[in-house]
Amino acid sequence: MTQNSNVLIIQTAFLGDAVLITSLLEKIRHESPQTRVQLLVRAGLEPIFEAYPHEVLTKVWGYDKSKKLKSWLALRTQLAKENFDQVFVVQRFFGMGLLSVSIGAKQVIGFNENPLSFLFTNSVKHRFGGGVHEVERNTDLLEKWLGKQYYAPFLSSTPSLPASLQAKQYLCISPGSVWETKRLPLQTWINFIQGLPKEQAIVLMGAPNETELSAKIAHACPEHNIHNLTGKLGLLEAIGVYQQAALAFVNDSGPLHICSAVNTPTVAVFCSTTPEFGFGPLSAWNRIIESKEELTCKPCGSHGKKACPLGHYACGNGIQVNQLQEAYQDFLSARSE
Repeated sequence: MTQNSNVLIIQTAFLGDAVLITSLLEKIRHESPQTRVQLLVRAGLEPIFEAYPHEVLTKVWGYDKSKKLKSWLALRTQLAKENFDQVFVVQRFFGMGLLSVSIGAKQVIGFNENPLSFLFTNSVKHRFGGGVHEVERNTDLLEKWLGKQYYAPFLSSTPSLPASLQAKQYLCISPGSVWETKRLPLQTWINFIQGLPKEQAIVLMGAPNETELSAKIAHACPEHNIHNLTGKLGLLEAIGVYQQAALAFVNDSGPLHICSAVNTPTVAVFCSTTPEFGFGPLSAWNRIIESKEELTCKPCGSHGKKACPLGHYACGNGIQVNQLQEAYQDFLSARSE
């Protein structure tokens, strides 16, 4: 493969998955700087990559999952005109596997768990579990070309903050998740905030469908310095707010990976899932919080669920406020050193 290659990377999963493929952009940027890369992501996530400042990335395509067939057919026609040298299909589902082999690329590299992997030029084992991080797994796709070394994800966005916030002085708290069993219970967040100094600025962050969740937290803590920005920011603005935070508290969700990409100190809470799946924080300073009780039912699946299958939600309810408080104090101590 020449240095002047034309590459497509396909990852049409959720927010965090899209953020993590910037690690592949970083690898290509450092190790094959003349290569130019295009991305295909879930429609609506394209603004993430406005925060990727390097010229290795030339174009971002969106796959509209609300109009799957129409969007798929349009993409097949459009992408076929790009004459890609290599396509790396991170997605492990039939639709993206079929698209990757339908656009006339010289080579298609993907994971062996894709149903159409037998049609790929190179089928790579998908190493899931055992603490192998997602960025390492994804880098396996590029190993034959660029070797094993992996890079951290990277984003950078610094839009203007609200006048009431000072960079590196506020905490971000993201209480939501797409999956209910990845959410730390609401009352635990409330109790934690109520134990913080009242002057400590706190920014509540989240998607538009999480506004009620954050509103309940803000309502329960009226004496605290809370700025509720949930649902009020676009993706690019949100990345900037996380980037300028002193510290972020997040569930196992997209904001965790944004914080990794902007290297914001991170406290990551894992309820029903586990860092062993490979989605832990990558920030230089981080802490992981889980229930201290050994639970035979945890993890209950490789993804979150809409509700606890056993009804007790011990993995979330077992996390104590003092675990969050200890992480906060650890951060303050580290910052003062």
